Amino acid sequence: MSITYDFTLVASGVPGMSLVMAQNEDAFSFITDEAEMTTIADGSAPLDNSRLSDFIETAESAHLCCDFA
Repeated sequence: MSITYDFTLVASGVPGMSLVMAQNEDAFSFITDEAEMTTIADGSAPLDNSRLSDFIETAESAHLCCDFA
């Protein structure tokens, strides 16, 4: 059985920052509408590493799951 993740969290190349990459339309809508995050040209949303746990908790409350890359 395979697992499908809604978000992939990746290092941004900037110390202390990660990128939240939506893997489906519902996840992208969550980023832009519910979390009110700004996306960059590739569709990902930059996020300070100190806020990662809050983002994951909020996403899980919305029945979305995250993968770390």
